[in-house]
Amino acid sequence: MMGTEYWGWAGEAHLREHGESGGAVSGLLASVLSSYDEVIVIRKTGTVFEAEVHTLDSPQGIARVQGALHAVSIELSHYLQLGRKTAIVLKPCEARAVIENIKRNHVRREDVLLIGLNCGGTLPPVKTKEYLRTQFGVSPGDIAKEEIAKGNLIFFTTDGQELSRSIDELEEAGYGRRESCRYCDVKIPSMCDIACGNWGTPAEKHITFLEVFTDAGAAALEAAVDGGYVSVSEPGEKLAAVRKKIEGIMVKMAKGWQEKMLGPFMAMEPKERLDAIHAALAPCIGCYACRKACPVCKCGDDCKCFQADPDDQLPISMFHAVRFLHLMESCVGCGQCSDACPMEIPLAHLHQLFAKAYEGRTGYKPGMSCGDIPPLSRGDFPEGY
Repeated sequence: MMGTEYWGWAGEAHLREHGESGGAVSGLLASVLSSYDEVIVIRKTGTVFEAEVHTLDSPQGIARVQGALHAVSIELSHYLQLGRKTAIVLKPCEARAVIENIKRNHVRREDVLLIGLNCGGTLPPVKTKEYLRTQFGVSPGDIAKEEIAKGNLIFFTTDGQELSRSIDELEEAGYGRRESCRYCDVKIPSMCDIACGNWGTPAEKHITFLEVFTDAGAAALEAAVDGGYVSVSEPGEKLAAVRKKIEGIMVKMAKGWQEKMLGPFMAMEPKERLDAIHAALAPCIGCYACRKACPVCKCGDDCKCFQADPDDQLPISMFHAVRFLHLMESCVGCGQCSDACPMEIPLAHLHQLFAKAYEGRTGYKPGMSCGDIPPLSRGDFPEGY
């Protein structure tokens, strides 16, 4: 095999029929099944709002794998175990969390095959169900499939209806993607071994665009092709350029949301900003659900987050202060902390406020490469830091 970019589809007819975008990812999974201790995926269990983490143990289960369930936000990186050879299908934020865990020796890079999915964002299930009921008069249980395509959120009902609205229009009205997804500017998971998606493929054909980033990814794809699990061809030059254009448009949109959501904090004077952060954290009840949900903070009971007195009376508790510093160089913007918070504190916004400021000063973006060590860890600070 030559090159790093391919159009791909499953070699077996039933995987092409049941898999997403021609089933290339399903074919890859079938190929690597015997080579890894675990192959971890998301599997739909009911409606498009219901799924579970599933470990594949036979080729027969692959046809039930669901790639794009935008209204199910499960952080799969939690399920990796040290010393277990694992192939896993991930969104960019999940893959970035794996990279950060590799840097902290919680996972070994040589033990994991990271199959990444292009991601334009995920949906908050409760708000999305409300939207379906109020805007379309449709029960969430009547939705057979959903997708994000060409700037639209599209639902397909069990009786054949297609319900579509502009993502921009929805988000201005308070619906659409999860807030952390709106300002996420990593859309193609280049930190993975292989990135997969339908951007840059012919609209009339069921094909996956595959981009290989590592030797392990190249070996996995070559074995899948040689074994008849996946077929590939060179991508059309124009559509390959379209893929990059789509990525550029989505990143530009994300930068706009960063300015809209984080900009007001950044524009404040330091004292005003500190008061605003204090006010945002005031409802905290000390349940630590945010830390438990975090895919990066996996240090156990001796974690530095717990090295402060839980009864401190400081304006910003030491628990949150330590976490701001800890995650400043490792937050991948997945939004799981905000989702887990019973008091609805916008924790993802606050952590990204620190992370983006750190990125702006140092140029360091977490979760993009195992070899990229955080500046604070390597003692390499910009002049005047």
